[in-house]
Amino acid sequence: MGIQDLVFILLILFAAPALINYYAKIEGVESKKYLVYLWYYHLFFGLAYLFYVTNFGGDAMGYWRRNEVPLSVYLRGGAGTAFMHVFTYPFVYALNLSFFTGSVLFSFIGFLGVLYFYLAASRLVKHNTKVAGYTLLPWIFFLPNIHFWSAGVGKDTLSFFCVGLFLYSSLKPMIRAPGILLSLFLVYNVRPHMAIFLLLAFGLGIFLDKRLNTIYKFLLTLCFAAGAVMLFDDVMEYVKLDEVSTESLEEFSSTKQSQLSRGHTGSSVDISSYPLPLKVFTFLFRPLFIDAHNIASLLASVENLILLFLTYVLFKSKPVNSFKEAPFQVKGLILFVLIGAVAFSNILGNMGIMIRMKNMFTPALLIFIIWVLSYQKGLKTTEGETVKETIPRRKLRLVGPKMD
Repeated sequence: MGIQDLVFILLILFAAPALINYYAKIEGVESKKYLVYLWYYHLFFGLAYLFYVTNFGGDAMGYWRRNEVPLSVYLRGGAGTAFMHVFTYPFVYALNLSFFTGSVLFSFIGFLGVLYFYLAASRLVKHNTKVAGYTLLPWIFFLPNIHFWSAGVGKDTLSFFCVGLFLYSSLKPMIRAPGILLSLFLVYNVRPHMAIFLLLAFGLGIFLDKRLNTIYKFLLTLCFAAGAVMLFDDVMEYVKLDEVSTESLEEFSSTKQSQLSRGHTGSSVDISSYPLPLKVFTFLFRPLFIDAHNIASLLASVENLILLFLTYVLFKSKPVNSFKEAPFQVKGLILFVLIGAVAFSNILGNMGIMIRMKNMFTPALLIFIIWVLSYQKGLKTTEGETVKETIPRRKLRLVGPKMD
């Protein structure tokens, strides 16, 4: 490590608490200690991910390796891996930063994603609730896999950041339009299909939101639909599909399952014969303990069991009725999860890859769960009257175990 690495790391260590203070101020967060805890917690997982890839290998080191390929070559390479090299190029070549420093940088980017999810949840959820005696906010944001797969150099971290920024910006879409555009630009260049998923899910959420002004709803739906249409052809080219048909989709799914299962016999699972509901279940909730073959999958099993239990609680809480009354951001989140789960469960046959891909959707599912529980709590009878929950528009409520 050189002097430039030390300076860059110090800048990041200064920037993180500065941004926490900034967002705590503009959002009216009364207690920022959980955000501080999350930053150090996330940084720890960044170092753990660094240890993991340096000992067991991974794409992360390839994105940071100097190979003397001209930038123009990567710029012509399009989305995906080529864009990752474009993104890291100034840090690797211009600043000559080490892989350790790059890991700290991506840990910071991943933390920003966690921060945006946290702030959005705090804004959307009025009543903090307890499940099995535990307060959900802020503790659900400490689930390990959320941090581990969003703290390393790679597409997963950037995608996670983009989804968090997109959600946070959608709370005030007109004012925060630059955040929406930035998140779509980055995620489109990292994983183009994710941009389509976001636009479709939140566009449908806006269309289904009964509380929005008609003109406002029309304009937003039109913008999101236009964006999806504009990106559609490029996404089809990226995934190497010539047309949208049952035959071409089945062929694409079969090919991808075969490709993504090779070389991962320890964590591969043949899902080709599964019915769609079981495929979706596998994507969202496996590995479970019966699938665990190492420490990593065992820890993932614990987290998946928690997620499965919370989903069980969700289904006991009239989620369909709650969905109808949800703001478009909450509608968009669960539609995003469903679209992603159906799409990825049809092509992934490896649990290790499933865990990584699912990480972009887990916070969305969790926020939907706690919103539904909050909404149902707001419908409880108080002195013989049913009090209906409304979404706070301005002041951000304190989140944490002391909240009611």
